[in-house]
Amino acid sequence: MKISNFSKISSNIFGSRVTGFIRDILFANYLGANLMSDAFLFAYKLPNLFRRIFAEGSMNSVFIPLYVNQEKMNSKSSNDFIWIVFNFFFVITLFITFLVFFFSEQVISILAPGFLLNESQFLFANQLLVITFPFLIFVTLSSVLSSVLNVRGKFFLPSFLSVILNSFMIIALISFKSNSHFALAWSMILAGFTQLILLFINLGTLKIFWGIGFKSIKVLSGELKKFFRRFLFSLLGSGIVQLNIFISLLFASLVGGGAISQIYFADRIIDLPFALIAVAMSFTLLPYLSKNISDENENSKAFNETVIFCFLFSIPSSFGIFILSEDIITALFGRGEFNNEDVFITSKILLIYSFSLPGYMLARIFNQVFYSYEKVEYPVKAAVPTFICNFILCFLLYKPLGVLGLATSGAVSIWLNLFIQIFYLRKNFESFYKKLLIFDFKKLLKILFSAIIMVISILIFKKILDLNIYLDLLIQILVGLLIYFLLLYWLKLNEMKLILQLKKFN
Repeated sequence: MKISNFSKISSNIFGSRVTGFIRDILFANYLGANLMSDAFLFAYKLPNLFRRIFAEGSMNSVFIPLYVNQEKMNSKSSNDFIWIVFNFFFVITLFITFLVFFFSEQVISILAPGFLLNESQFLFANQLLVITFPFLIFVTLSSVLSSVLNVRGKFFLPSFLSVILNSFMIIALISFKSNSHFALAWSMILAGFTQLILLFINLGTLKIFWGIGFKSIKVLSGELKKFFRRFLFSLLGSGIVQLNIFISLLFASLVGGGAISQIYFADRIIDLPFALIAVAMSFTLLPYLSKNISDENENSKAFNETVIFCFLFSIPSSFGIFILSEDIITALFGRGEFNNEDVFITSKILLIYSFSLPGYMLARIFNQVFYSYEKVEYPVKAAVPTFICNFILCFLLYKPLGVLGLATSGAVSIWLNLFIQIFYLRKNFESFYKKLLIFDFKKLLKILFSAIIMVISILIFKKILDLNIYLDLLIQILVGLLIYFLLLYWLKLNEMKLILQLKKFN
């Protein structure tokens, strides 16, 4: 993947994050972190969790390779392949939506048992869930069509979909302010419908029109068998990974008092560096590894550079978030209904999360190695003990430590997942593993030294600055980054050039 594609992916993600942050700032301001905001976020997150299970992994690792292969062999049957898969997901998501509609109370009782302790919260969550859950249909079908557009080289609209959702929710918040819970729920449905219509229009320009696809079932029988077999395996893997989020929701509901909301806001901050760096790099690394699958020397070199690239950004991000967590939360969310106690607790969650950021990024990169070698079972195997560890720690820590115990459980589980993946790589890809330098201590010392000096400079400016929280925070971040990268340049860290050399990943 060329540097232009890397920058496009990162810039598109950045645009989504900006509108997402505007939405979350308004959410915190008008709705705060309380029982009612927890109820909405539960109803908001549940269809998105199912979307991750059905769509995200399946589209990238299952549908796209088979579609590309079919497109090369027979463009007519490849169109039918699209619509067979599309209709398959439509039926599945419609069926699940009906189940949730008719058994919404049971679903809430199982996944958010803490809501049972407050009847008004339980009823509120139930009313919201039956509105928001059909979003699963729209967003899953949009993922199918977005994958087709990406294969055809059309990246703009698929990357713009989240901006559409965020914009609809921002309008709802501005219009209804403190009473926007139900407006937000309906805005999700309107946004999902709009996304799907725009995708259909975009596909129409490529002469790809909706159809049943039944005529080509016999011709496509081999590819369809592969798809359903791989989809079931992907479903298992994604399901186990997403179970960790279900577990966090479950125990956060038992903690109560806005815990779901506080975790959500901390997640939003820690997800920004992860999304910009790890996700973009994984999209860059996977095609390169797959293309050069037989050349271990080239692949190991690309992997080693990618790992250092992740450390290059994750370590200063972790250090910066650690010392600025309270300032960041105060500047972004500390107003309106989001009170001082919410700021304090959310900043402590973010502080704990900062320890997990390098592991979070590296785990994503290791996933790409297994995917490139078509050994998707290893990330699944790594996910099982991770889930068990997370569940046990949540159970042990949620009472004595509350929401901070849940954050600690998540951080520990991420590092466990990484080390299990390293173990599988060492055990099953011995020759490739011997060429890897996962922890290059000489380079890591340069990065750590620069990050420590960065922290010292931030703390000095924190003492002497007294403008306002927004300018103070901006100056501290800019000065810290400038000092960090100047030091790395002075220390002659070669991987600084990697940003300009990403064109090699092609």
